[in-house]
Amino acid sequence: MKYLVFFLVLINISGYCDNHDNHHHEDHDHHHEDETKKKSLKAHQHGIGILNIAQQNNTIIFEFELPGYDVVGFEYKARKKEDVKKVKQAINTLSEYNNMFVINDEAKCKEKSNNSDIIIEGNHTEFRSKYILTCSNISNITKIKINYFETFSNSKKLNVNIVSKKIAKTYKLFSDNNIIKVKNYF
Repeated sequence: MKYLVFFLVLINISGYCDNHDNHHHEDHDHHHEDETKKKSLKAHQHGIGILNIAQQNNTIIFEFELPGYDVVGFEYKARKKEDVKKVKQAINTLSEYNNMFVINDEAKCKEKSNNSDIIIEGNHTEFRSKYILTCSNISNITKIKINYFETFSNSKKLNVNIVSKKIAKTYKLFSDNNIIKVKNYF
């Protein structure tokens, strides 16, 4: 529980990270809403996603928060047949964790569950996906390759927050630097 609280604090701090190094400054400060749920969203910039990674014993949780523009090339609610198709394809792509990241095989991780959805409010969207993996050798995780940049070509930067039993750390990843070395983190 103390790791979860720390993780939430870390997430809030990461929301205030200085993103001035990105040339595309389209901040959005609003709440997004889909048809069934209301979720509060932080301001975001196109091209910049967030990945939170947390460990709970032999379980590792990955949560992505991605601006709609990065995933499908637009932020408005899909109405045209072509746009609706892009959103459905994105949700299908997000449902496979290997499209987003890969953990080295020595950790022997298996997917326990996943969830992907889109949050919409007005002319803005955000995709969220969550993956829960159980690992029989979690201490053998030495690297995590982030496939997000290859999967979604509009993505430019990913702010990563990791909280485990041993460490709390943040990273800024880019398409040319998409491997996180995590030896002795878990």
